[in-house]
Amino acid sequence: MARATVIIECGQTSGLGRVRRTLTLAAALEVQGFDITVVLSSMEGKSLVEALGFEARLDMPTDLSDDLVVIDTCSQSALEINKICCASRVSLVIDDLAERPVVCDYLVNPNLYAHGLDYSAYTIGRAFLGSDFTLVDQRFFRAAKSERDRKGIVVSFGGTDNGTLALPVIKALLERTDMPVFLPVPDYVEPISALDALVRAESSVHLIRAADMPSLLGASKVFLGAAGATVLEALAAGCRVCATATQPDQHKNVAYLPRVGVMSSEVYDPEILADMAVTALKDTAIAVPLNSCAAYNIATTISSHI
Repeated sequence: MARATVIIECGQTSGLGRVRRTLTLAAALEVQGFDITVVLSSMEGKSLVEALGFEARLDMPTDLSDDLVVIDTCSQSALEINKICCASRVSLVIDDLAERPVVCDYLVNPNLYAHGLDYSAYTIGRAFLGSDFTLVDQRFFRAAKSERDRKGIVVSFGGTDNGTLALPVIKALLERTDMPVFLPVPDYVEPISALDALVRAESSVHLIRAADMPSLLGASKVFLGAAGATVLEALAAGCRVCATATQPDQHKNVAYLPRVGVMSSEVYDPEILADMAVTALKDTAIAVPLNSCAAYNIATTISSHI
């Protein structure tokens, strides 16, 4: 059986978006007959990995020579990534920014803005770029409900936020709408006390631990939050999206989203974001074309290489 070692950066400093998108590819590789090993930078992503049907570990396998290696990290240098790629039989790097020139067999940039980046400094066997290769679990597409069956606003600034960013936005929303507000929180995050107090005081605000994100986004009207991987999941689930950059690597996404009719703000401003969400509630949902079979198409291509 072919082996695939999947290396993912996650946790308090980088969130969980990479876990969901990379394991979408891992699941497709598993269908192709690969035995999957998931290596995390932090066990804070362990429960999500297990919920998606895999086991997590922190230690790298000692021998990668027969393996496909999949790397989705943000803090590793090009030199560190190249060292891992060189030790493996076949390598695939998921790269958001085109700022770490690496040598790899395959490269995936699943973001909508990917075709506008310059990868000429990279040495790549084949690149999968843009909306045809968005690594979104098919469950998000299947979970999308009709407009009449949707309610509420999902507020999420990712697995790095303990409520410091979400709380002011939720307060601004409560001043503008009586629509329910849903706040998904990873199990490793301890919300600030002021957020807990607001949830107890306001019956329309719901804090959800270890949320089923496909079901939550598929039944909500608006996603309001960080411009990370969840933006694509929200679009796949049929949500209206309002996004802002809360991490340096999200500015390219924020700058591009208006081109496809998605509202975004370069700056985190609770009042601006709340106004955007109220406007979105009145607008027709934007249909952004995404390929629900992207992960399976990539996995099929790679399988022929092993």
